[in-house]
Amino acid sequence: MMNQHTLKITASDQPTVLERLLQVTRYRGFVVTGMTMFPQEAGDELAIEISVRSDNSIDNLYHQLDKLFDIRDIRVDNTTSLQCRA
Repeated sequence: MMNQHTLKITASDQPTVLERLLQVTRYRGFVVTGMTMFPQEAGDELAIEISVRSDNSIDNLYHQLDKLFDIRDIRVDNTTSLQCRA
């Protein structure tokens, strides 16, 4: 059984932010199962929602993503955490 989680992220609107986000996610052993991204009204921020699954702890991914320079806010939406079959 793998755990499914959704992360809600506010990030700087920079050309490399998605690449870094996906790279860290992959390095930490998570599979991306869905992702949406929209520019914020302020114009210099992105609202990103990413769904991931893994046997690994979501805390590890959270802390690694939080270290990224372009990530301004990150939270785990616990209401969508569930068990799914791999």
